[in-house]
Amino acid sequence: MIASAPGKVIIFGEHSVVYGKHAVVSSIGWRCYVNVEKSGDFLITSEFGKTKLDFFGKHSYISYAVKRFSEIKKIRGAKITVKSEIPPDSGLGSSAAVTVATLSALNAEFEAGLSREDIFSLARSVEIDVQGIASGVDSFVSTYGGSWIIPERRRFKTNLEFGLVNSGEKSVTSEMVRRVADLKKEHPDIVNPILDAMDSIAVKGAKCLERNDLKEVKKLFRINQSLLRALGASTPKIDGIIADIEEKGFAAKITGAGGGGYILTTGYGDRISIGGEGVRIEDSEDWRISDNGQG
Repeated sequence: MIASAPGKVIIFGEHSVVYGKHAVVSSIGWRCYVNVEKSGDFLITSEFGKTKLDFFGKHSYISYAVKRFSEIKKIRGAKITVKSEIPPDSGLGSSAAVTVATLSALNAEFEAGLSREDIFSLARSVEIDVQGIASGVDSFVSTYGGSWIIPERRRFKTNLEFGLVNSGEKSVTSEMVRRVADLKKEHPDIVNPILDAMDSIAVKGAKCLERNDLKEVKKLFRINQSLLRALGASTPKIDGIIADIEEKGFAAKITGAGGGGYILTTGYGDRISIGGEGVRIEDSEDWRISDNGQG
C-alpha cells in the first residue's frame, strides 16, 4: 500500500508552540510517499540508502513509527520504500510527513483499522521518541492537511500568497528545539516574555490572514523573525537572505525550527499552495515525483 502525507509551513509560532502557545500553520502541496509491503523482515529504502530498523540513524522516524505501530498490531516484517518531494532538514515537516505516511501505509497494508486521530497520536509519540520534546503540530498538519490555528484546532482561510526560499543550510529540528529549551532553562526571565510575544503575534497574525491584510502580516513577519533571531534560531546567512528579500518589498521569516532550512516569504521565491489535503492512501502505483521532488 502507498500512502502520502504533506509537508507544512509554520506561518507564526515556531518554538513558542512547543510551550503551549498559539501557532498558525498550514499544509503545503509538496508530499512524501511511502510504499509498505508485507515481508518476513524489515527493509527501509530511501534517498539515504537501505537499512533495517535504524533507530539512531537516517531512518529513525520510520523505525520508531514501525515500533509504535507494532505496539498496536504485531508484524513480522515490512518492505518500506520512501520517495519525497519535501527536502530533508528543510523546516518543512519532512520528518512528520514520512512518519505519518509510514503509519498510514502500515495501517492500510496490515488492516489495523486505525483512525486519522490514532495516526496523529502515534506520529506525535514518534516525534517525542526521536526529538525528546515536540509540539505535535507537524504531525497534526501532515495528518489532517489544511490551514489551522493551534491549539484550538480551528481552520482558517486566506487569499494571501506565500513563497519559499532555500537558505542552503540544514535545519535539524531536534537540535534547534533542544537549543531553545536550554536557553529557556538558563534565562527564563528573558525567554518566557519572548515566547509570550510570539503567542500574541500568532493570535493577531491569524486575524490578519483571515482578512487578507498583507500590510499587517508583513509587519508581523518582521517582528516574529526578530524574536526568532533572539532565540538563536536564525543564522547570519538567513539574516542576509531576508535583508535582500525585504529590499525587494517583501517580508520573510524562518519557517520551522530554524538554524537553516527554508524561509517563508509574502510571495517572493517559489510560490506554494497552502491548505491542501492531509494524509491519504494512493490508488496508483505511479511513483513519479514533481520537479520539486527529491526522489
